[in-house]
Amino acid sequence: MNDTIQVNLFGSLGKERVQYSELPSPLTLDTPTPLADVLERLEISVNRVQLVMVNHRAVKGNATIHPGDRVALFPREYPIFVDWNSYRL
Repeated sequence: MNDTIQVNLFGSLGKERVQYSELPSPLTLDTPTPLADVLERLEISVNRVQLVMVNHRAVKGNATIHPGDRVALFPREYPIFVDWNSYRL
């Protein structure tokens, strides 16, 4: 079983979290974990994130991240499609 997730940080999030600047960056995750806990491990405030995509699909803030997932985090300043407005954190 794959015990990592692949994290992609875009815009200012990638610039601030230098250890995750290489895309995608692995993060060990042994069990399904709430998105809020993943953000905490990455030391990223939920207030800094506008949109989260898991496995290429927009998710809501109460999403659970599973080992093997691909996670993309987009900061507040990043433009998003209007279709994703209901997915803003």
